[in-house]
Amino acid sequence: MYDYLSHKPLTDHSHHCGHGHFHGKNTDKKILTISLCMTASMMFVQLIYSLLSHSLALLTDTLHMFLDVFALALSLLAIFIVEKCQNIQKTFGYFRIEVVIGFVNALLIILSTIFICYEAIEKLFLPVMIDTKTMIIIGFIGLLVNTINAFMMFKKADITNINIRSAFLHMMSDLFGSVAVIIGGIVMYFSGIMYIDSILALFLSLLLLKWALILLKQSANILLESSPVDIEKVRLKLLKNSQIEEIIDLHITQITNKMFIATMHLRLNFTDKQKFNAFAKEISSCLLNDFNIGHTTIQPLFKEKNEISDCQSYLPKLCYSHQEFS
Repeated sequence: MYDYLSHKPLTDHSHHCGHGHFHGKNTDKKILTISLCMTASMMFVQLIYSLLSHSLALLTDTLHMFLDVFALALSLLAIFIVEKCQNIQKTFGYFRIEVVIGFVNALLIILSTIFICYEAIEKLFLPVMIDTKTMIIIGFIGLLVNTINAFMMFKKADITNINIRSAFLHMMSDLFGSVAVIIGGIVMYFSGIMYIDSILALFLSLLLLKWALILLKQSANILLESSPVDIEKVRLKLLKNSQIEEIIDLHITQITNKMFIATMHLRLNFTDKQKFNAFAKEISSCLLNDFNIGHTTIQPLFKEKNEISDCQSYLPKLCYSHQEFS
């Protein structure tokens, strides 16, 4: 390792995961696989009985489960791609594919809620008889499956990862959906008021839409290279260092979950290039500890006139291994 780096370069890590992070990905993979099998099986059962019972709320929950199966499959695929695929042109690997999948999942949820809302409003005016007993039984089975899946993800998986979080949101939406189906079925069984089914479908759709919009915003911010931390706070923190005269350029971006990157041009008040190694290490440690920025590249402009450093000659990159982001 270079003496100016506190940790292994991130480029090394993109192809060889650290033990802790690799173990975490294996856990995520195992949980996603189990959840995918359970959810797919339940989806087919629920689809059949939603059609037999004529319940729109149950059909809505089935659609949620279909999206869950799709989301879980994509999330699982994202992990395999990040681990297995290597491309020298993609210097940060395929980490951002997790964000892309989270974005796609959010769009799919939004489109599905629009369809469900349309169907629910139509059935408010044209109600149909519903087999509430079947609706309640299937609702309980769905609740059990969704509870197990959500619990596994919450306790064992890396829920802060936007890819895993998108799958978890799908599970939670289905869990609440199953609860609503059960309650609605019980109320309809005793009251005979069939339009409750449509009201439940609308409620579940709007709740899911709220979560989808949050996920869409988070993933879109990453894809649009928005700074994951307050730029002005970083700027003020840097200027507290007496060796920095001016921050000429500062960019902070996020590749994927907890993988923050900073690049900057700094005008410094000293001329000793050898002193720069210690200075750069100090700045990098500060950004890592205070803002979780683990990959920092600094191009210095020294005090002497027209003396602009060539970073590659004595400072290739300041970065940290991805285990710092886990």
